[in-house]
Amino acid sequence: MDQLNILDRKILLVLQHYPDETFSTLAQKLNISPQTMIRRVNALKEKGILYHPIASFVPERIHLTRYLVTMNISELHQFTLLQMALSSFDYIRSYNRFYGEKFGMVAVFDLPEEAKGLFIKYLDYLVEQEYCESYTVDKATGYRVNKPEPLPNYTKDPEIFNLVAYWQKREEKSEDLPRLPSPVKLDSLEPLHILLLRDLTTYTKNGHEIGLRTKQTDLIHHYRQYYQHLGKKIKLTDTESYYFNNLSEFFDTRNEHNVKVDFGRKYYNVVRNHLITNPRWNFSRKLFEQHVTRAFLIRNVPNKEKAQLFRLLHEEDPPFQTGFELLNDGIFLRFTIPPYYDTKLNYIIWNTFKDYTISSLDFFGKHGMWWPFYMENFSWDTKYWKIDEDWLYNNVLASIDKKLKNNSFGEIQLNKHLPSEYGSNNGNGNGNGSYLYKHISNGNTTATTP
Repeated sequence: MDQLNILDRKILLVLQHYPDETFSTLAQKLNISPQTMIRRVNALKEKGILYHPIASFVPERIHLTRYLVTMNISELHQFTLLQMALSSFDYIRSYNRFYGEKFGMVAVFDLPEEAKGLFIKYLDYLVEQEYCESYTVDKATGYRVNKPEPLPNYTKDPEIFNLVAYWQKREEKSEDLPRLPSPVKLDSLEPLHILLLRDLTTYTKNGHEIGLRTKQTDLIHHYRQYYQHLGKKIKLTDTESYYFNNLSEFFDTRNEHNVKVDFGRKYYNVVRNHLITNPRWNFSRKLFEQHVTRAFLIRNVPNKEKAQLFRLLHEEDPPFQTGFELLNDGIFLRFTIPPYYDTKLNYIIWNTFKDYTISSLDFFGKHGMWWPFYMENFSWDTKYWKIDEDWLYNNVLASIDKKLKNNSFGEIQLNKHLPSEYGSNNGNGNGNGSYLYKHISNGNTTATTP
């Protein structure tokens, strides 16, 4: 903790609570100059305490279905095999190891509903190859809550929070779920929408930073450079041709004023306001890691209680990280809590629901991973997501086989989500926001940072 002074802690707090605000606005909240704010933020980045801001895309709004898959294992080495195999599937969203009564992996996939048959075939392959012993698949309904774990504010005693009283508040909530926003029409999406989906849900640095907080004028300059880069290539791939033609139409048929107006109105605002959610900064949790993460998979929940619990977690923030995913056949709950809340929470869940399983989630290094939006999943030929057997099954198995033959099954590469001209990017470790390790650690290997 001695790496942080009081001002540093306050800066981390306002960044967490106001991830979209400008540094000038945040400086006013802290009664410091913008120059001091920027200098302190840069220092926190250099220390490896503060990383970059990102966001999540909303799968249902772009005609993708979320599936939560729980895979059980019986031997420790299956963890490494599963992580390698899961990272080879292009529609992967995240995974975490879990432990408790059983050990295994819980993974999230966002893929077209029409692809479920091939997806199940892939999961069956994992069982056949003994990467896992069994699996269960739950379909999400689109009602979810993801709220970050508040950093200590050093002004309030966290133990004064009444967890029982908070939980009882759900009984005051509406028994009906709110209506979800309608998805966009996929045939209305253009390459600039897809580029923005990728760049606002991840982070790259190749001469200049591109990400969630990048100004629209800088994004326009960035995409103009990309267009010029494609124009210099002798031969374009089919995918590159779609991007080149779209960017050509956008930049070459408008004056500078209309480029700015149309970029904001037609592209940026659509993605920013309708297709992404949960903007947040990445922090190193090492300075604040005094918590455990419990996951509850709850079955046979009445619709009334589903709605009330969703509204409680969505509308009122407890002083710890919360996650809620409403499934077709139940609820997945995730709480990152201080140890002194752990027993109370377990009693509450046990007293409220009778059909549930509990486990602890592992966020260490590559034991928990998160992937940004992968634009190569979208086919411009069909104006739909790729659902053919080669993309969803044959290529995946070939990738797994190649890793095994090259003895690289311990490697997880996330930079495929970004084309080479954007430089190197290794994605995000889930939970602590740290840069990825070179090798998976199972307790007996050395983890090194890039």
